[in-house]
Amino acid sequence: MNHVAIITGAAGGMGAAITRRLVKTRTLLLSDVDGDRLNAATAQLIAEGYQAHAVCGDLADPQVSDVLAEHCAALGPLATLVNAAGLSPVQADWRTIIAANIVAPQRLLSAFQPILQDGAVGIMIASVAGHLGPVDAAVQVLLDDPLQPNLCDLLEPLLVEIIATHGGTMEGQAYSASKRAVIRMCERRALDWGVFGARLVSVSPGVVWTPMGQEEAASGHRAQAMADATPMGRWGTADDIAGTVEFLASDAASYITGCDIRVDGGAVAAMRGANF
Repeated sequence: MNHVAIITGAAGGMGAAITRRLVKTRTLLLSDVDGDRLNAATAQLIAEGYQAHAVCGDLADPQVSDVLAEHCAALGPLATLVNAAGLSPVQADWRTIIAANIVAPQRLLSAFQPILQDGAVGIMIASVAGHLGPVDAAVQVLLDDPLQPNLCDLLEPLLVEIIATHGGTMEGQAYSASKRAVIRMCERRALDWGVFGARLVSVSPGVVWTPMGQEEAASGHRAQAMADATPMGRWGTADDIAGTVEFLASDAASYITGCDIRVDGGAVAAMRGANF
């Protein structure tokens, strides 16, 4: 029987590296908003003899998650769900970041929960920004229910207030808040998944030398400074993240759920308490 791994954001960066790890032991169902790159990557895997399927779409579209779940159910039992899709502060406006980084993941988990089986695992890519940004209780309450109507209209004045106190941009604060919400979502929903014998975890990368990370570095933001300040003294790689995901998807991690795994070269340890 085929066991299926779903990978979103599979066409580049961390998603592509994760794909290369999981394709060895899974039938893959890949998704990305970039249809050309997704289809090319899927065709390459098939040419190499692997089992791979593609569904192009933007997870911000409410129907895409349901389509992925339907395809998965037709292919075989769900083994692994990895959400590597998302947007950084230099890639979009703050409302689009909220839609991509927390509204879409909420829809994804809800779509797949009805087909969970014993041994399945969901792995959601968060960020160390979720650990380092300002914590606002009112923002957290809103983002704990990201499908509510008028979410961004309710969120906007709170983000403006955070910026007035702590500085930054709407995009940067929305990114941090959305990634913290992903971490909280995995903690809060782990019990629901556990009912099915399934696990749910988040992974928080530090600065990673992917196209997204390179955009952040080129923008003049603090990405390079964070890389220099980490105890490991370097940028992370996509394979650093992929190796962690491969472990979390394995039986060796069968007692790990409801928590966040930081893969950041020690960035959070270095930054906490520092004026960074």
